[in-house]
Order: sequence, then structure tokens, then C-alpha cells
Amino acid sequence: MTHLIAQVSNRAIFGTELCRNKKFLHSVVQFAETVTVIGTIVHWTPVIFRGIMYFVVSRIFDGKQRALSFIIPFLKRHTKDPEFLQRNPTIAGFLIRAAPSHETTEGLAIRLLNVNFGSIHTSSIFMTQVLFELALLSQHDLDSIRDEINEALEVEGGWTKLAVSKFSKVDSALREVGRVYGLAHLALPRIAVRGYDLRDGTRIPPGQRVAMDMKTIHSDPTIYPNPDRCDLFRFSKLRAREQNDTRHGFATIDSHYLPFGAGRHACAGRFFAATVLKIMIAHILLNYDIKFPPGTVGRPANIMFNGATIPDAKTRIVFKPRHR
Repeated sequence: MTHLIAQVSNRAIFGTELCRNKKFLHSVVQFAETVTVIGTIVHWTPVIFRGIMYFVVSRIFDGKQRALSFIIPFLKRHTKDPEFLQRNPTIAGFLIRAAPSHETTEGLAIRLLNVNFGSIHTSSIFMTQVLFELALLSQHDLDSIRDEINEALEVEGGWTKLAVSKFSKVDSALREVGRVYGLAHLALPRIAVRGYDLRDGTRIPPGQRVAMDMKTIHSDPTIYPNPDRCDLFRFSKLRAREQNDTRHGFATIDSHYLPFGAGRHACAGRFFAATVLKIMIAHILLNYDIKFPPGTVGRPANIMFNGATIPDAKTRIVFKPRHR
């Protein structure tokens, strides 16, 4: 799944040249998988030795160097290409055009590598969780999602941004998976820069680490009736009832929905992730029947690691081509 997400995301980030390069895709996936490991090891190292430790572990895990060996030559070729600068609708093209005069090629490359890091794992987790839930739906429910997708594509003349915005049931499935499973048990980790007294008298001293209990917030029955049930149509029904297309959207943040954070520091890439995931899910549903292999009982349990919620990577799903 990570390689599939990387390929689709990099179609928008770099275009066809790199998104079809298997060695490049492997390098950015490896970077996304190892950068947190490298960061943790360096963080555990005494400050005086961190430079040496980073040099060692980045050589062991390849760090960013292998991915940059593809990105930097790409940028050097295209920053001198007038047609690329004027017409290219990719994220790379936008960054090149918008970069300040003092920005270096290496600086741009790091920015684009960070975009990859932010898009691969979170999207892979959401995608996998949604597929697990879709594989449990009845044929009637799956066909209702397909009907909505087909109607949107027909009305809007194909795979346009407006058509994707009308995939309300797919969007609802993503938001519900974010509510029930999310990415972690805790959200909004912060370090208090000054002391603060909460209303109940709790004192947060300067330097204290704090976070929100996202699981409890997402399971509040006064906000989400029957909160323990994963109802993929929960939010599409709310949107239809309230005739509001944005309030309950996957990328919409509020104080009761925290997978993307909150406030001014909320995930800036959530709209890009939402579009990519909705297109991928819609394409899969239109072209495949999905189910768990025979003998599978119920939904596979998630794995909890260091506070993160991770779908079972050993689980298999059967994809059967549909005759449309």
C-alpha cells in the first residue's frame, strides 16, 4: 500500500517522470519508513554525539540521500526549462515558481521530500482501514457508493475536482475511519512554554508535555450516537440531513474531530490527502469487488505501537475485477 500511495502522490508532486520510476518510489518509501527511527535514535543520543550518530545511522538506513539523488537532478533539469516553469501543474512546478531567489536546489528538494514523508504513511493507514471496512459491507451498501460515484462522474463530465467533491459516501467512510481508529490514541502533542492553570485546578508547569485524549473525544456519545460502531455512512447521512457539504467533510476539523490536529497548526496537506484517497477508493470500487479471503472472521485487529494505531499489515484482501 505504501508504494501505491507513493506512486499516486508523486504523480501530483513530480509528474509522470518520477512517479513511474520504481527505484525512486522505493527510496521515498524507505525514507518515510526510516526517518522516524533515525530521529528517535538521534534524540536518545547525548547532544554532544548527535552529529556523529546521525552520520552513522543515516548511512545504515540510507537516510535522505538516495531519494535526493533522484529529486535534485530532476529539479536541476527543469528549473531551466521554460515550458516546465510556465505550464507544469505539479507541486514541484509550483514550488519552483514560488521559491524566493535565495532558495537552493537542495532546499527545494528537501521540501519535496518532506511532502512525500507527510503523504505516504498517514494516507496508507487511512486507505487500509477504509478497505478493511468496505470489505465488510453488504453488496447493497457497496453498490450505493458506486451509484453515487458514477452519478458524480456523469454529471461533471469525468474525474474533475467538482466530481470528486460529490463523493459524499466515500468522504464519509474516510472521516468515520478517522473518528473510530484515527492515527494515534493521543492528539495535539505540545510542550507548555509557560505555566497554565486549568479550570479544574490542575497546574501545567513550564516544559511539561501535554496532549489530548483523542479516543475519548471521538467516543463521546453526546456527539457521536452509538460511538463504538463504525458506520461508514454516518457523516454522509448528516450532510444530507443538514444540507451542508462541508461541515462533516473528511478534511474539516473541529473540536470533536482531531486526526488532522486543530487550529492554526492543523495538517495543511489534509485536502491533498482527501482528494488522493477519494480518487483511489472510487477507482477501486468501480473496478473491483473486494472481500476478505474465505475463513476470515470479523475485522482484523489493529496494532498499537508507541501510541500509534496501525492496521495489521499481514491481512490480505481479495480484489476481483468487475465487468462494468
